[in-house]
Amino acid sequence: MPPFLDNLKAKVLQIWNDSSVSQRIMVGGLAATMVLIFFLLMYWIGRPDYAVLYDRLTPEDASRVSNILQAGKEPYRLADNGQTILVPVDRVHELRLRVAGEGALRGPGLGFELFDDVKLGQTDFIQRINYQRALQGELSRTISEFPEVESARIHLVIPHRSLFIEEQSPPSAAVILAMRQGARLDGRQVQSIVNLVTSSVEGLTPDYITVSDTSGQILYQPKPSDTMEGMTSTQLEYKLQLEQSLERRISQMLIPLFGHGQVIAKVNTELDFSRRTIVREMFDPDSAVVRSEQKSDETSTGQSNLEAGVPEPQFQGDGFAGQGTYQESARSQSTTNFEINREEQQIIMPLGELQRLSVAVIVDGTYQPGGDDQGHVFVPRSAEELQRIEQLVRNAIGFDGARGDSVEVSSISFGGPELIPTPSLADVILDYGRQFGKPILNFLLILLFLLLVVRPVVMAMIRPRVAEQDEGAMDELEGEGAMALESPDKQESEAMLAQRRLEELKQATAELFRKNMEQSIHVLKIWLKEENA
Repeated sequence: MPPFLDNLKAKVLQIWNDSSVSQRIMVGGLAATMVLIFFLLMYWIGRPDYAVLYDRLTPEDASRVSNILQAGKEPYRLADNGQTILVPVDRVHELRLRVAGEGALRGPGLGFELFDDVKLGQTDFIQRINYQRALQGELSRTISEFPEVESARIHLVIPHRSLFIEEQSPPSAAVILAMRQGARLDGRQVQSIVNLVTSSVEGLTPDYITVSDTSGQILYQPKPSDTMEGMTSTQLEYKLQLEQSLERRISQMLIPLFGHGQVIAKVNTELDFSRRTIVREMFDPDSAVVRSEQKSDETSTGQSNLEAGVPEPQFQGDGFAGQGTYQESARSQSTTNFEINREEQQIIMPLGELQRLSVAVIVDGTYQPGGDDQGHVFVPRSAEELQRIEQLVRNAIGFDGARGDSVEVSSISFGGPELIPTPSLADVILDYGRQFGKPILNFLLILLFLLLVVRPVVMAMIRPRVAEQDEGAMDELEGEGAMALESPDKQESEAMLAQRRLEELKQATAELFRKNMEQSIHVLKIWLKEENA
């Protein structure tokens, strides 16, 4: 064994033998505590970090996954009442591939795996029922993938095909959704569920689907056709969509100018849902067009002669000769047919025609340091600024004064500016702790272990050795007297007891001088001679 280890062993045994029973118990307890803390620290440092392998598992899927992990002797943990399985972070991807290869994740209910084991002799009725069950299960699994949906149940009614068209009934579906805590589906998500179901079932239309949640709230129900008697729900939906679209348009324009939470825009629309058909027939006499024209000219000429006179029987003389006449005639006829410009219009007024538009916009003002309790004073927007905002809103919504539209812009306090809270020291520590928590905690534990356990043990071993050296120094005055004048700085660095040890050595030296005056004078003379030399 090296001399250093022999000396250390001898010193430890000497300290142990010179210690009292209470000191031995304290040292033994400290040593045992130190060993225990060391092993616990090593175990905690060497413990692997766990990450999520799968979450939101059904009991059946969780059982199958845990069986696969147990068969492979893989460490895992369960959380969230068995719905989440945790594995070491460096094994997540490999285990996911293994579980996927085993086909353990099947989701809630039964799907088309019902047909994996086909039994001979099954009737057509059993086949149809199994197909319906499998289709319901597959749809439930797909809908359960929505983040807002905890689980889903689908009830399908698929009538048997009939040979007669008159007796054929349409299929129908009912969807029941169990929502997560505080989650809800918007209109587009509900419509996507309806489209999913209709596309998955042959012959199913949205008119025969109902979607509701477990609290009894109807999320989707068939809407009536567009008739005057059945337009109430459609009218309301169209009105809300139009108003929300205009509100978003105004907000998207003003928020970049004033900031989030500084603008509120509300729109009200008056719509005409009456069905009207207007037929107009108009004639324009000023735009007459010659359609046809007929003209005829007739001219005639002729001569007529009078017959010569025949003497009567009583007339004894000669008869008179006849006379001739000349005749000429002309006739002109014109017929013109005109076509008058005729315009016929048939106007079908659209449903939901916008009759009037009312817009109200509230804009928060500015705040200056002032005298209220929150340390600021509200300053409303100027009239010129409000007028510019109103003009922007008019242009954005397509303002029409003849239609009776109105826009009102006001500057009202929203209760003071929302200051972004400055993260506190605890928040900063927690934020860094999430990233570097384990290394920092390891360092702190090791530091505390060294300060609270190792340091007291080392100091307990050093102090008896220092005390022995002090007693030896009192016996030999010459050599130890010189050490008493030279050693305070050395012992200050070695034993970290500078001030106290210096005072003790001064008192011991003065006591030695009083008890051994002659020897002390002799030593001082020797020092003076050496100094003069």
